[in-house]
This record gives sequence, structure tokens and C-alpha cells, in this order.
Amino acid sequence: LDDEFTTLDGMTDELVVDLALHSIKTLDDLADLSVDEVMALVTVKLSEEQAAALIMKAREHWFEEENNN
Repeated sequence: LDDEFTTLDGMTDELVVDLALHSIKTLDDLADLSVDEVMALVTVKLSEEQAAALIMKAREHWFEEENNN
């Protein structure tokens, strides 16, 4: 598991386990998902807004890299 993934703002231990069980183990893995996909994978209580916030947080490094080039 990627440290940046497990310490992502809003990520909980339960979410890490749920996502890892589906081979979601890095920021890029999470960033590639849609809200519906995240909602279908996790068993913990999570709103669509929370799922969207996690995905956008995981995508932040894409935009930072893009701005640095």
C-alpha cells in the first residue's frame, strides 16, 4: 500500500481495507475510479460527496504535475 494513499485526507483504516481488497492501493488507483465505482466497492458508510472528495484529493497530484511541466 502506498503511504500517500493510506494517509490521504479523509481516508480511514476501514476504507483502506475495503479498497485494498479490490486492488485499490495507490492514489492513481483511486483517482481512476468514479464515485459510483467507489460506492460499489466499499462496505463502510460513505456518502457520494465523501467519495467524490476522496477521488478529487487523489487526483490533486495529477494537476500539480501538470502545472509543473
